[in-house]
Amino acid sequence: MQFLQFDFALLNWVHNHLVPHSVPVLQFISDTTTFVSIAMALMVIMISLVKRSKPMRMKFFMLLTVLLLVVLASQGLKGVIKRDRPFDTFPSIEKLSTGGDSSFPSGHTLEAFAMAAAISILFSRKPIILPVYLWAIMVAYSRIALGVHYPSDVLAGIMIGTLIGWFVPWVFKRSFRLV
Repeated sequence: MQFLQFDFALLNWVHNHLVPHSVPVLQFISDTTTFVSIAMALMVIMISLVKRSKPMRMKFFMLLTVLLLVVLASQGLKGVIKRDRPFDTFPSIEKLSTGGDSSFPSGHTLEAFAMAAAISILFSRKPIILPVYLWAIMVAYSRIALGVHYPSDVLAGIMIGTLIGWFVPWVFKRSFRLV
């Protein structure tokens, strides 16, 4: 019970201490999740076609697999764990963004961290990794700040997404004997 109180207290603090006029920016960041994820995958397939690179094409299929597993994990868990949204449970939390039926886990965060983890493994260059993780962290923060997720929803999204992002390249490398 103490954990749930801490979860709400942190949500309440973040949600009620927003930088003035930041809601449109936070909403924009939140709304970029699927667009950025798909754009990253499309960039990889375009590079593979231009360079005629089979390794890059394989990286595209890994990212595509990550995205498919994200949908399955997120929707599957939301269907099993039907947690009410914070704005439905607590009148002090104002709904500042869109949110579906179930709160757990944060699908936006799960997707952003799955892509960030996969990109960091597939393209291990700081100029790529740092912006992708910064974006993922901003997506995670935006979901709490906008009042549509508890911090524990976001933490679960970070952990599950990171596991998916690490797991898919690991399986592909072992299954297809990739270097």
